[in-house]
Amino acid sequence: MSDSDLLAAIRDSGLLDSPEAQDGVVTGRAHLAAAVADVTVVVDPDDEPVDPAALVGAVSRILDITEADWTSIVDEVATEVEDAVGDEEVAEPVDLRTDLAISSITVLPDATLLSFAAPRQFPDSWISVQLDEELAVDDLSVDPISED
Repeated sequence: MSDSDLLAAIRDSGLLDSPEAQDGVVTGRAHLAAAVADVTVVVDPDDEPVDPAALVGAVSRILDITEADWTSIVDEVATEVEDAVGDEEVAEPVDLRTDLAISSITVLPDATLLSFAAPRQFPDSWISVQLDEELAVDDLSVDPISED
């Protein structure tokens, strides 16, 4: 698959605003209605031979997620982070469910990655979440924001 095949498929889908391709990866902006947020979407074939239609389908699935399913993901992420943090001090003790703000979505052939900011509780970190092909939380981490 060439850059142009994936880019053409993404453009034809109308899912991303002003998609651009570089080194096989397509990037654009989209509205995630369930989160009431505009996000950066990265579609990365991860150097695997994949059908552009399959990646377009994966983008469509995450962008079309229901509000109930989105709330379930946010709740699971918040619960797991709160359990991991325990009694450790956070910048501002607020309900993480209301602090989480989706920043970007990366769609890979076998997973979807979400990047959240939590500016009040974790102002110097990103919360990275990996969803499996069924959009269930598979893994998560809280990582410092890099200076790069």
